[in-house]
Amino acid sequence: MLVWCMLLLDMASALLDPISVARPDLLTFPSPPSAHHLPPFGIEFEGPKATNKFWANWMVEEGRFMPIHPMPYVLQLGAGEAPNLMVSRSAQPAVAYGDEKSNGVDKIRFYFSPFINEFGLGALESTAQPVVVKESLFGVHLEMRSPNGRILFPIYSGMAYVSGFYEGVTPRITSTRAILAVDFISNGIWRLFNNGGKEFRLYALDPAGHFVDHLGRLGFGVFPRRFDLQFSGSTGCLSPQPSARQPRQDETFQFGLDGRMNKAFEGWIRLAEVQSTNDTEVLDRHAQAVLMDWELEVDYGAVTYSFRTNGSDTPLLHYAYAHHRKILLDPVLANLTSMLAPTKGHMAGVLGDVWQMHVEMSHVAQLGFLPPAPLEESKRSALMENAVEELEWFLFAERWRGAIFRSSYYFSGKGFQKIGALCLLLEDFFGRNHSHTQSCTEILVKGFRCLYIPGEAACGGAPVGSYYESEWGGIASKEGFADAGCRTADFGNACYNDHHFHFGYFVVAGAMLLKLRPEFLADQAFRNYVETLIRDTSNPSAADAFFPRFRSFDWFDLHSWSRGVVPSYDGKDQESTSEELNLLYGIQLWGAMTEQTKVQQLGATMLALCILTVKEFFLMTSENLHHPADFVKNHVTGIFFQNKVDYATWFGSRIEYIHGIQMLPLTPALILARSPRFCKEEWYDTLSKLPLPQNDPWTSIILTGTLAMIKPEEAYQLLSNPSQYVDDGLTRVWAQYWALTAAASYELLTTQTSTRTSTRTTSATSRTATSTVSTTASTATTASTQTGTTTFISTEADDLGSTTDVPTSSSMMASTNSSLSVASSSSAREATTTTSVLSTTPPLSMSSTLEPASTTENSSSLNLSNDTEPTTPTTVVEAVSSTEVPPTVPSTSFRKRPSTSSSGAPEEVLVEPWVGGLEPPWLEPIASSITRAPEAAVPEATGKMEAEASSFAVTSRIALSMLTLLMIT
Repeated sequence: MLVWCMLLLDMASALLDPISVARPDLLTFPSPPSAHHLPPFGIEFEGPKATNKFWANWMVEEGRFMPIHPMPYVLQLGAGEAPNLMVSRSAQPAVAYGDEKSNGVDKIRFYFSPFINEFGLGALESTAQPVVVKESLFGVHLEMRSPNGRILFPIYSGMAYVSGFYEGVTPRITSTRAILAVDFISNGIWRLFNNGGKEFRLYALDPAGHFVDHLGRLGFGVFPRRFDLQFSGSTGCLSPQPSARQPRQDETFQFGLDGRMNKAFEGWIRLAEVQSTNDTEVLDRHAQAVLMDWELEVDYGAVTYSFRTNGSDTPLLHYAYAHHRKILLDPVLANLTSMLAPTKGHMAGVLGDVWQMHVEMSHVAQLGFLPPAPLEESKRSALMENAVEELEWFLFAERWRGAIFRSSYYFSGKGFQKIGALCLLLEDFFGRNHSHTQSCTEILVKGFRCLYIPGEAACGGAPVGSYYESEWGGIASKEGFADAGCRTADFGNACYNDHHFHFGYFVVAGAMLLKLRPEFLADQAFRNYVETLIRDTSNPSAADAFFPRFRSFDWFDLHSWSRGVVPSYDGKDQESTSEELNLLYGIQLWGAMTEQTKVQQLGATMLALCILTVKEFFLMTSENLHHPADFVKNHVTGIFFQNKVDYATWFGSRIEYIHGIQMLPLTPALILARSPRFCKEEWYDTLSKLPLPQNDPWTSIILTGTLAMIKPEEAYQLLSNPSQYVDDGLTRVWAQYWALTAAASYELLTTQTSTRTSTRTTSATSRTATSTVSTTASTATTASTQTGTTTFISTEADDLGSTTDVPTSSSMMASTNSSLSVASSSSAREATTTTSVLSTTPPLSMSSTLEPASTTENSSSLNLSNDTEPTTPTTVVEAVSSTEVPPTVPSTSFRKRPSTSSSGAPEEVLVEPWVGGLEPPWLEPIASSITRAPEAAVPEATGKMEAEASSFAVTSRIALSMLTLLMIT
């Protein structure tokens, strides 16, 4: 056990090196003069602390008794003196439909899962306030202490069991409902059933992970000694150690109908929901493997989870989302009914102590600063003139100051990237050394100096600055830091909300500046400033003791969360997926410009994973099966909480806001997330029916983000109208350029050869990376052959995320710097397409049958055509290996109408069962001819051993039963 733990600790993850280990600059980021408005509470570990993870409610005092969402279960602490970890899991969500003033009476406006304590882990003895004693990337350890003992709860994303280690306290099972049955099944196993129709399995294990004996003994037979559960401070690993105390053998271990165990206990008490009869065998078989933590390894396009358990030899059972299944290599699926989480749909049980995942990287590897498709020569001269006019407007009387100095980090950041995009166009049109390009770039230089040089002259209107504070470990705005303004000023920046949105703009703009002024690579203060923002949001290493690892990015959900330390009954949330993509894209660009290959590859890998996730859960085509069918009609999710999905925004309920916030800022990375198919559905079903007035800046966002992907010329003409207002993060010329190149760029980025054979060859095309600072060229071509059958799942015909043809590490690294060239050029950029053997479906072609919209130049609205584009559902197909058996499909039942909203307040809510799309096809039986067998997905050798072990266990039980009968006789 000790050796295994040490090996895990010594395993170095290829891309998770620290960016820096130094304290952020003391002049730029001074220490705060007072305590934070929401300081950490009930925490007993040192160092930086997570602010945007699912457990963060419990890290502040006012959120301690709010739910947290490890998924698929939802947990909440009881408020009384007796300890009580309550467990909720709704079979279907409560839904509220819209009305004529919102999204329509035929669409769900929001849905959520009400919290009901089906069963909970409690104790008879009183305990002190719970404390968080350990934190990692994927969860926490929570401890409740009494004078004579304690309960330790390891809580992690995707856990299949809710577990507590009891020491010197008496277990008690709790429920808000009436407990109707506590049935003894076998040693250490009971069946729980309540009047809500919920059935759970209850387990009791000794400290070594053995089922307790029904006759009062620990494990299989009489143990000569007891065990204490001890943690090693050096390894963080848990292991049982022999105790000098004698085992209790005076009574049986029993649970009464009131949920109480008949005596104090030492060992594990575990709960798991049973959804069908077949589930019990799987749950019982894997109940002895208790998840204690897990390690993350990240390589270019590759993610590995190495789970740590309590030392059991039993394979771990853990739940996976749909997008995990898309990228898992050789997953071993449990023959277990899939479980509906509050959001993101059904989760499937996966077996194994290691998950290896590979995401397709060829698309993001081609991203540069501008869309890759060349501009039509017929439009080039007009756009050159427009770019010069825009520059002259900003330079006149230094109007640029109003664009980039807007007090808040968020709006100022939008201005920085807006100017940067204009500078890139000027470079593309005139060359880097042209006076136009240099004049534009000087705006960025002056702007950044106001951020990283305290007291710089002529910086009125710039953000007020930030502290580095060590309580949480991060960069927090001075505005509202110590008072209630922390929650609202600059969208809650001081409370760590939206940092990945705010700071992403500055990271991208900083990379743009390095491309245009390579000499700034030598400006260490500038580099430190931008890299401090990256460390704050995305610190990859525990060796950096000043920031938590990956504040925003969730390596289980594979996207970021907002909200910071302000607690919420519905958990963390994500509103603007496009602004998250912007940060990850910026990290990729920054790594390329600073020649930090690991930073670049980490940013690219996170970006590819996030694009996969956004397309899977946030931007919904008509076939999306992870949300209720009547919610999918909205096409975008709005505010995506962990427990609730609300078709709205934090700043208003206009449909333009809800959709537009998923479209800004315009970057090449955004192109990969917004497929033509999705944009067609979004446009014809929703956006084309809006008035879209020309005097509304949000119209420019809708035209660029959606219409330009399916009708480029029409979008270009509308955006070229001088009467059309543009968003404050856009220039008209950048909107025009985007409209002319985005759709063609999507096809360039996604065109590839597809093959689905049992023997696959993946080839990395030779690519050349160039740099103006140190011009180098490296070419690598690697081929690898992979045999075997691999699962391919797609909810969308042009899905970019899944990969069944996985390149080796060396072949993937060969494509790292494919298009991030910083060489200056005054001529049109040369478009390069890369073809490789990959398992994705070619993008849908933009059909010429689209009806042109009629426009009136002088009208206040665009009056776009409301024609409906017919959509033909694409069949979702999964190739299943001969050893894989799809999980069981759960039955659906109606539930009572809840009397409260998700926040606990009374509310009129139209509640209906989720009857559409009960199960994603990837969780349904593929054919009636498939014969279901327990654990049929286990590899041959493992399956044989498990079968023999199972046979031995059955034989042993029969023999024991016969022996018992003989003794009684």
